[in-house]
Amino acid sequence: MRARELVARLLGSRWTDPVLAAGLSLGTVLYAVSQGLLAGRNGIFETCCGVGIIACIAPRRQFPRLAALAAASCAALASLGNTGPLPGSPPLVAIFLLAYSLGAADGTVRSVAALACLGAGTQAADGIAVFNPFIVVSIVGPFALGLAMRSRRRLADQLAARGAELEAERELFAAEAVRYERARIARELHDIVAHCISVMVIQAGAGQRLAGRDPALAAESFDAISEALRQAESEIGRLVELLGHEPAQRGRDGIRLVDELVARASAAGLAVTCRFAGPADELPEQACEAAYRVVQESLTNALKHAPGSPVEVVIAGSGPSVQITVHNGASATASGLERAGGGRGLTGMRERVQACGGELSAGPAEGGGWQVLARLPRQPEPFQLSATV
Repeated sequence: MRARELVARLLGSRWTDPVLAAGLSLGTVLYAVSQGLLAGRNGIFETCCGVGIIACIAPRRQFPRLAALAAASCAALASLGNTGPLPGSPPLVAIFLLAYSLGAADGTVRSVAALACLGAGTQAADGIAVFNPFIVVSIVGPFALGLAMRSRRRLADQLAARGAELEAERELFAAEAVRYERARIARELHDIVAHCISVMVIQAGAGQRLAGRDPALAAESFDAISEALRQAESEIGRLVELLGHEPAQRGRDGIRLVDELVARASAAGLAVTCRFAGPADELPEQACEAAYRVVQESLTNALKHAPGSPVEVVIAGSGPSVQITVHNGASATASGLERAGGGRGLTGMRERVQACGGELSAGPAEGGGWQVLARLPRQPEPFQLSATV
């Protein structure tokens, strides 16, 4: 243990003041004996008053004002001895410490009143007729030092409290970052797996029905299943790269890869067409990725909820934004996948689009069926919440 830590521990011990009071009291008695002050009643009385002042050191931390008033009373009583000042310097040391404790205590007004009483009692013990400026200096100086230490302690407490608040906020931000990252991973997995699984289930059903009647078409269905599996493997590998913080974004090619996505959906048996109207190449990379996922999720929903119905994808670039419209008609047949998934598809699309500063709406179309409409700005915009459903 270093010397500084040892001194701090000793000064902070609850036994320090009682031991100091006992030592100073013994010094006062020895001084009185050496000076022959115990020969008369006045000397004995003044020595007892000095010991009483010193004894007030013991409770000065817990009850600083009460200890100061008790010491002032003992000092005032010492003036009745009429033999001179207080015996020796130990009582003055006690007065210094009491003045310091008043400055370090809370409640400045009451502490100043107690300090005034302590000064008056000390002056009375020294002699009322003669003003001693040393008494004022010896009381006001320690009191000012106590005020400075109290201010420093209060500042340290405030800094510690602020540090605790910042630590709590850091933990909250860390937890929020983890939650956001989990949501992002779940969204990526949903977009990847839901589309490929939907394609595989539909192709498996078609292959099962065609196995006995047309083996060639059944083989094509199984080939489509294999292609969907390879696509899922590729997408999951890309997700692993994304989690590893390696460059894995689709970049500006994402919106052009919609053609490939539409071709795969068409091969899976979905009657889908795609049309580009106007330039759409000036979108930021994040917006291109969002556009790809919007089309992918919309085609997945069409496979699940409207199998066999025609789907039209229109990507129109005009003005400061690019508009993506995916419309599918109604279907009377069921795919068996209506209840599959966790219901996070639309939420994931909306979060992606909003993160780019765009807007997304999804709902029944006027002429029947379902329509998804996304507007993505060509330039990044601040994140905005949209209440459109």
